[in-house]
Amino acid sequence: MLQPSRIHRQVCAPWPWIAVVSAVVACASGASHGGPRTPPGSLPRWIALAQSSDAGAAGGGDGGAHSDTRVRTAQPVIGRCPAHTAWIPGGNFLMGSPPDQGSPDEHPQHPVTLRPYCIDTLEATLDAYTRCVAARACTPSAGAQPLGAAPVSGIDWQQATAYCRYVGGRLPTEAEWEFAARGTDGRRYPWGNAPPTDCSKLDWTPSDTSCGGIGPSAVGSHPDGASPWGVLDMAGNVWEWTADWYTTAYTLGPATDPTGPDTGSARVTRGGGWNNDQTERLTTTFRQGEHPAFHDYDLGVRCAYDVAPSQPLTPSR
Repeated sequence: MLQPSRIHRQVCAPWPWIAVVSAVVACASGASHGGPRTPPGSLPRWIALAQSSDAGAAGGGDGGAHSDTRVRTAQPVIGRCPAHTAWIPGGNFLMGSPPDQGSPDEHPQHPVTLRPYCIDTLEATLDAYTRCVAARACTPSAGAQPLGAAPVSGIDWQQATAYCRYVGGRLPTEAEWEFAARGTDGRRYPWGNAPPTDCSKLDWTPSDTSCGGIGPSAVGSHPDGASPWGVLDMAGNVWEWTADWYTTAYTLGPATDPTGPDTGSARVTRGGGWNNDQTERLTTTFRQGEHPAFHDYDLGVRCAYDVAPSQPLTPSR
């Protein structure tokens, strides 16, 4: 049985544009994506745009709930990493948390081998997602702000998948996401093992107000929080969709380029968001499951890209 505290199936309604900052959350469930919520029916507290109509319905469908969706091989293999990405050389690492750390669904820790791939250095921005909408490759997000350098949010799993397809990539598998965040040394946070105490490495809520004020920071605002591969904002700012179905425990034993379970009812999200005040939600191993049609004001996307191993690679750093 899925843990109620770790998986949400409430689907948020689209958020209309408003003229004042008056509330915090768009979902009617009252249970935050890893953070506090205000009463049902209220709106994201960081929206401050002048009137308009609905931001548009979230992408249709349920992400193929209970069916097999192999996003891992859906996109073309490229010879070089795009300029906006980091080259992840692949290799071996221990995925998940050791027995004395983490939540139950972060176990058992197990060896994973990955082939090389590329991943976006930054989360997808409002500007980038708006270009996808303008090209009619994406449907509008449920967030109110259409432009800017902040990460896009208010998109469900299908919308995240469509965006990555538009830019020539795909959603990262859960294993790829974790490896890009922690590298080979098993660190608890992208920058090391010390938990955050201030706003120097990420956007979160260490006190009454988040580091970015109200809402996420512009992507790349915390270079000191970079992962070993130079990937930014993998802790805090916005949660990120991955390709995998969520399960309450990993399969024991080694795995090579794992893609997760064949079926499920929730997709894995990773990384924590700007409104999180619990450091354990910001670790490289923390997992959360969300219904594929779920969207929230602190849930966004970054994309991965397949690279031909025989071709020359261009690391980002």
